[in-house]
Formats: sequence, structure tokens, C-alpha cells
Amino acid sequence: MAELDPVRRLHVMAAGVPGMLVVEREMALPFEAVWRVASDLEHELPGLGGGWVTAFRYLTVEGERREALVRGPLGIRDRFRIVLRPGWCWMEGHALAAGMAAVPSGAGTRFAWASGLRLPGGRLLRPLARRGLEQTLAALEQRARERMMPTMDG
Repeated sequence: MAELDPVRRLHVMAAGVPGMLVVEREMALPFEAVWRVASDLEHELPGLGGGWVTAFRYLTVEGERREALVRGPLGIRDRFRIVLRPGWCWMEGHALAAGMAAVPSGAGTRFAWASGLRLPGGRLLRPLARRGLEQTLAALEQRARERMMPTMDG
């Protein structure tokens, strides 16, 4: 049996979480540039998260396994268990599950982001979530493009 690439694996994992939605995007940027931004959870996620993450702080880091305290709007707090490796990130909290996956695709990168509320009624927010995830992917692509550009002072 063929192994699933990370993006296909994300679709499979998301299918097992009620209310989870996956949005995928082809980015005309190298994998390394995209993943450098996507995997910098503490510094980049609060600015990319479409408003669902306003602060992110690691509590423990042990190889690819991590725990983090995540804050959202209106004082929402959650503790995420995370697996983070090149091209793959899966995060689970009490109220929210999310994941990211990326694979090289031609001259660019195929990237997917999954997110869903693990609370009753989470499915009702899917139309808003889709729009938010699409905006998040656009912001991620823009941020990766910016980080690739040389700076004026060096």
C-alpha cells in the first residue's frame, strides 16, 4: 500500500473530527519558505490564524512533541498537544483541533490547513471557518514571500 503524503494524511485525519474543515492552496513558493513561516507557531500563528489565535506560547518542547497555551478572542484559552515535523503539524486542544501539511509541488508548494471546533455546534461555523482559513492561507503565502525578500540593511 502506498504511503499518504502529508496533505492527503491531513484530509484523512480531519475527516475523523466532526466539524473539521480543510482548505488547500497551491503556492508559487519553495516548500522551505512556506514551512519556515507555517512551523514558527509562537511567532507567526497569532498573526496568521484568522483571529482564532491571539497568543501562542510553548509550555514544553520534546523533539517533535510539544504542548502550548493558546489564547483566542474573548478570553478563550486552550492547551494544545502538538506534533510538529517538516511538512506536518497536528494540534489538539479541548475546544479546537487544527493541522497543517505541506508538500513540494512542481516549482511550488501544496499547502493545506484544517481547523474545527470540537464543541457541540462546531459544524454550524463552517461557512465562516472556510472564509477564515482561506484568508489565513493567503496571509501565510504573503508572509512567506516577504520573509524570502532580502532586507534593505543586509
